[in-house]
Amino acid sequence: MKVLKSLSIILVGILFGASMAFGQGMGQGQQQQQMPDLPTSEDVSDEELTQFVQTIADIEPIQMEAQAEIEGVVAEEEMDFERFQQLMMAMQNPQMADEVEMSDEEQQKIESIQPKLTEIQMEAEEEIIAKIEDNGLDVDRYQAIMMGAQQDQQLMQRLQAELEGLDG
Repeated sequence: MKVLKSLSIILVGILFGASMAFGQGMGQGQQQQQMPDLPTSEDVSDEELTQFVQTIADIEPIQMEAQAEIEGVVAEEEMDFERFQQLMMAMQNPQMADEVEMSDEEQQKIESIQPKLTEIQMEAEEEIIAKIEDNGLDVDRYQAIMMGAQQDQQLMQRLQAELEGLDG
């Protein structure tokens, strides 16, 4: 279960971060330039960590529902989901784009899927923001803790311990 929760943290972060970046129209370089100072374990209180972990638990079903909806939309276009993911990653990463060939048919399918994906992401983002705020955090702090945990091993260990406590 620990591995599942850790993966959930990463997946929620990716979903939420990608939708926020997509919604703001930022390039990857711009995001890195604007990255705030990330909190370390010392900067995150036990209460805040508990709020953060509860938020993860509350967000997980939203993320899973959005993922299922996305998979359904891709299936409706008769596209393999792994291929879809590969194409989307290539479209977001210029270095990878040169390595991935996209056919005209695939391009048309992606263009057909994109508005539906945007709608799913926007709905999920609204629900996620509501859950973050319901748990007493703001979006910027939630994202900072998420990124901080990826950089600070001690914070990640505290987070994992709290997640294990939630499971138990």
